[in-house]
Amino acid sequence: MTETRICYRVDLLGPLHVERNGHRLEPGPAKQRAVLALLALRLGDSVPVGEVEEAVWGAVVPPSARSLVHTYVARLRQVLEPEYPPRRRVRVIASTVSGYSLRAETAETDVARFRRYVSQAEKRIGEGDREGAFDLLGQALNLWRSPNIGELRSLLHDNIEVEALSAAWVATAHTYVGLGLRLGRSAAVLDTATRLARLEPLHEAIQADYLAVLGSSGHRTVALHRYAEVDQRLRTELGVDPGEELRAVHRVLVRPPGRPPVPRPAPVIPAARRRAARVSIAGRLRWRAEEVADLVRLLAKHRAVTVAGAPGCGKSAVALRAAQQAARVFTGGTLMVNTLDLRDRRQLERRLARMLGGDGAEDPVELLSGRPTLLVLDNAEHMVDACAVVADRLLVACPGVAVLTSSRQSLGLPYERVQRLHPLPVPQPGGWPSVLSNPAVALLAERATQVRPGFRLDRRDAEVAVEICRRLDGLPLALEMAAACLSTESLDGVLRKLNGPLEELRPPGSSELRHPSLRAMLDRSVQRLDVIERCLFHRIALLPGVFDLAAVQRSWQPHPSGPIDVRVVLAALVDKSLVMPVGQTGGRYRMLGLLRRMAVEVSIAEATPRPAPEVSVPLVRPLLAAGKAGALE
Repeated sequence: MTETRICYRVDLLGPLHVERNGHRLEPGPAKQRAVLALLALRLGDSVPVGEVEEAVWGAVVPPSARSLVHTYVARLRQVLEPEYPPRRRVRVIASTVSGYSLRAETAETDVARFRRYVSQAEKRIGEGDREGAFDLLGQALNLWRSPNIGELRSLLHDNIEVEALSAAWVATAHTYVGLGLRLGRSAAVLDTATRLARLEPLHEAIQADYLAVLGSSGHRTVALHRYAEVDQRLRTELGVDPGEELRAVHRVLVRPPGRPPVPRPAPVIPAARRRAARVSIAGRLRWRAEEVADLVRLLAKHRAVTVAGAPGCGKSAVALRAAQQAARVFTGGTLMVNTLDLRDRRQLERRLARMLGGDGAEDPVELLSGRPTLLVLDNAEHMVDACAVVADRLLVACPGVAVLTSSRQSLGLPYERVQRLHPLPVPQPGGWPSVLSNPAVALLAERATQVRPGFRLDRRDAEVAVEICRRLDGLPLALEMAAACLSTESLDGVLRKLNGPLEELRPPGSSELRHPSLRAMLDRSVQRLDVIERCLFHRIALLPGVFDLAAVQRSWQPHPSGPIDVRVVLAALVDKSLVMPVGQTGGRYRMLGLLRRMAVEVSIAEATPRPAPEVSVPLVRPLLAAGKAGALE
């Protein structure tokens, strides 16, 4: 006998609504509803219990949260599958290794349908079928019973996926209104344009579309009044004049009847402010596509994400490319802050305030409140504590804000997710011509063609290039430095430079660069170490290529500083990307060859006796007279 298929429907784009074969079900009290809402939002995915706890209770998770989650799931299963005994109620909410999953085979959600319609519309736009795309976007927007998804926001605390869903409505509605204007369907999109304009009162591109819709649907007077309101708010709240897109629409509205219209400019990319920093990505990252995709997926699930890795492995480029791809989720824009020239928390907060349109004295928390914004903190390793404090304040106070950090070490926040970036793989010698497709060799060759047009690797040159890549540990920034040297050197000449001190690998014109030499690039990491960390770093540099904790402990004995917990110091070096774990099981480590060489060079330099500095008598006497002899120590 064939079993009747039971269909479940969970609607989230408005008040939570659950149906079974067309009959409404009551999912229970608030926290139980929150569990179901989260599983429905992640339909088909396994949601770990820890993420359920964080979404339902927020920052303060009670000790009984885990058992309560299991209880809520059991009760939801009873509501959804009352005819089955408890152990067989797994057809809708399945148990996974780490948590639970709402099965896509038996349940459907309005969120999934919305995303499907939008995806199909994007495909139609790519094919040039604007009419078809317009109809699909209309169907997608009709699923939303409440654009602010108030109940979903109240059920799931500070959930970035809820904010991303809200931002998706804004982006979809904006595209729908823009298509309506181009297709001459202004009347059809007027309601959507009105709701969108109310939701984003300071978004100039959205306001420009709204004015254009009003004007072309016969509401010219209303449009002129609206322009005056927007103009006043921009000047009062942000201190800026209306942008060119708004002014262009205004010129059309005030033009006397009978004059030909001025073509409407193409929509601009949404941004928090025209003065906000724009993300610019230099270079191509085809060999980092997987890492970029992983980072974008992390940003979709977590509000604090850090990409960490060894010096020169390309953290900034990967972080900025991921931010560029994730920008469509954040309607408030992407704010990129290079912290390299900053010294403390106050400087960082002042820069943020200025980038957000203030004069530097305002609190960035107030300026970012209510604005879904992705904040990128680049090169944060030299002021990790300051960045951690600022990021924590923003993430706690501004639910729509996410923080992506590039740093050689993590910020240390309890809710932070860290993605480790490793050097590019390097090939073994030989293997011609397959070595040409190796990422490190290909990057070196690509950058070489930029400084020496027509550059090509033959079999003999490829062997030299492989050796250069191996000496440079596959670090992209080091490879780019080596390639820059090819404007005046041969490949053999570059390889000879690598036989000498690291300071010699210095591209032409490098005095203008952030890292004038290979040694300078590596030195910044070691300068941030304390005395004990620095000492252990130098001792590890003398160990074999791959080593374990026991070898590190033996290298420390004896030492004038006395006994220390080597595990703690080794963990600090791993966190600062100066030591790398080997394999997935842990217990073994390695240090990049370039870092070993630098440690040896520093040790030799520090062991070399230096002449005492000469101090003139006229300088010493005033200091002694003022009681400041200690200043000479």
